[in-house]
Amino acid sequence: MNQMIRSDDSAQVTEADLLAVPDDAARLSDILGLEFEALKTRDLAAFETIQEEKTMLLQRLATVAEWAVRQVPVPELWQQVQDSLQQSKQDHLRNIQLLQRQLQAVKGTLQALQGESLAPTVDLYDRMGQIARRPGAWGYQLA
Repeated sequence: MNQMIRSDDSAQVTEADLLAVPDDAARLSDILGLEFEALKTRDLAAFETIQEEKTMLLQRLATVAEWAVRQVPVPELWQQVQDSLQQSKQDHLRNIQLLQRQLQAVKGTLQALQGESLAPTVDLYDRMGQIARRPGAWGYQLA
């Protein structure tokens, strides 16, 4: 059952690889959900732990994808997981956006702490609890 379906220079896919696709797609969906929860709670240890398995799954799925799209007809098993993979793509993009927003917030905070010019979306308060008009404003220095 572990026979070679096709062998060429770019990808070697076995029947077992193809049969594992539905489980791999389901596991990828689960991992993306765990990744989102880790990002929401800013649990970087959990986020880091997830990355190795996610990368391995993505590489396996990419290898099968490269092979499957060259088949005529495309294997039915591959066609059946397309909706799941599309949802995983959307979940991955959602996670990227959340991570980018969090990085931008950290960057803004670091800039504020270093006294650099701030993006207009970052609000700072002076020592009196008032919103500072701009870094280095006289009101901030007097407070």
